[in-house]
Amino acid sequence: MDKYSLRDYYLWKLQGDLVYVLDIDGNIAGVIDIIENNDSLLIDMLARNILVKAEKVGSRLLDFAEYLAKIKGKKLIKLEALDTAIEFYKKMGYKEVYKRFDKEWGLLTVMEKKIEKYVIEPAY
Repeated sequence: MDKYSLRDYYLWKLQGDLVYVLDIDGNIAGVIDIIENNDSLLIDMLARNILVKAEKVGSRLLDFAEYLAKIKGKKLIKLEALDTAIEFYKKMGYKEVYKRFDKEWGLLTVMEKKIEKYVIEPAY
């Protein structure tokens, strides 16, 4: 989380991004920045705060993004992964689509996951 400040995340939220934090005992353990498109969500950034002792921060934030996609009726979640995160995303069910070069981040792997439709079962 050291590349961007909390001010950056706040500014992105003002621009329309969906920015959520995982709070552990009053400390920000992780942040996820989501951009909503017509039929998909783009995870623009997922960051873990290494100064906060917490388990499964990334998977908890991804699970939340998938839940959000379901209740919003989205069919797909997309993201761009650094090489160090590809295996993590694969374990979470994301598939590699293609690679691209970014001036700021270098080689990125574009990944996506299909989201199953959210069905509310009747209580009777």
